[in-house]
Amino acid sequence: MADEVRANINELQSLLSQAKQPTVRSLLESELKRQNELLMTVSPPEKKSIVKSGGKTKKITNYSWEENLKYVKVYVRDIKSAEDVLEKENIDANFEERSFTVILRKVGPKALNYSLTIGNLKKEISPEECKVVPTKTGVTIHLFKVKNSMWSDLKQSKKEKSTDCDSALIPLL
Repeated sequence: MADEVRANINELQSLLSQAKQPTVRSLLESELKRQNELLMTVSPPEKKSIVKSGGKTKKITNYSWEENLKYVKVYVRDIKSAEDVLEKENIDANFEERSFTVILRKVGPKALNYSLTIGNLKKEISPEECKVVPTKTGVTIHLFKVKNSMWSDLKQSKKEKSTDCDSALIPLL
């Protein structure tokens, strides 16, 4: 049953990434949320150790990002060679409304561990839609935005208020 629910979730995520109509997106998001809740009941998440291979975890500090109105992609490159395979069971991700952590275990021939934590994101993301996709030399992290908008930066600056206000600034006369 858990495999069927996971397949449903993957297909819903795929459909959601293609949907343009707000009503259709809303329906897909509702069903995706329901399927995620169902998955938690039929297959409770395992508590995995951050480091399984016994080595130290290297902090990822070099990454890039790009966006469109619907999502942000964070690219982590050059942590493995194209021949090395990063198994899905060696990828742990925790997505919150304004932060995420990705742990990569047993990467490359030296079985190194890597972690990337980014907090204080510019705006809210939809944790249930976010995912990590292995690439030839690293991973791409897909962060789906709650509101369609463009971000001026990946993280909120310290000067900005914690409110999520999309209104334009009105100059004082």
